[in-house]
Order: sequence, then C-alpha cells, then structure tokens
Amino acid sequence: MRVVESQWWIIELPDEWEADQDEETIIISDEDGVGEIAITTLKKEAGLVDEAELHDYLSDIVELFGPAESTQMAELSGYYIAYKEDGDAVREWYLRYDNLLVLITYSCDYNNAGMDDSAVDEILGTLFIKLDQPEE
Repeated sequence: MRVVESQWWIIELPDEWEADQDEETIIISDEDGVGEIAITTLKKEAGLVDEAELHDYLSDIVELFGPAESTQMAELSGYYIAYKEDGDAVREWYLRYDNLLVLITYSCDYNNAGMDDSAVDEILGTLFIKLDQPEE
C-alpha cells in the first residue's frame, strides 16, 4: 500500500492504483484503466460548511438523477448518489468536515459498472482528515 496525501487528508492506495494531482483535484486510477476516482477539496474561508451549502453543490445532480442517501466516511458526513450518464456509471460523494467540502467522484464506462466498486470502497475507507489542518 502507498499513501496519497493532500493538504487536508490522507488516503491509502493499493499498488495497482496510482494518483496524479492538478491544482484542485487528485485523480486516482487503476492500472487496467477501468475507472478513476477524482477527489476535490474546497476550503471555506470563514465558518463551517453547513447542510445548506452541501445541498447547493448536490442540488443539480439530485434534480437530474433522484435523491441521494446520507453517508459517513471517516470524519466526513454528507451524501452519496450513483447514476448513469452519457455511457458512464458514476458514483459521487458530497462530504463535509468543519470548513472543508470534499467532493469525490468515481466514474467508469457503463459496461464496467460495478467492476471496481469493492476496490473503490476499500480505498475510500482509508480516507482520514488531518485534524490539524495547515493554514493557507
């Protein structure tokens, strides 16, 4: 297992998965190219991310694909939704912790739907928030 670390969180990756990072998003993909996980973390300048703000990010997806279910991931709480769009199977998590909004998307070709679900769940199960977040 390898560790991928952002400014706000740490996650473990199996050897057959790799991570790349751009300015705002970390992309995690498996070696066979079936799908990828994108993790974007937004930090609110002042105050906590509240339920209304979380719903704002989620509202368009819910309107198109139906209700999301409540979920918990490590210290994060929020919503999970799965849907199919433009030939892709998509799983999304909209999560918050303190002043952080963490958006996670796993997508793959519709024909490969479900193939990596257990691996993705296992990877995301290792996610934890750095409780002493650095100042920007």
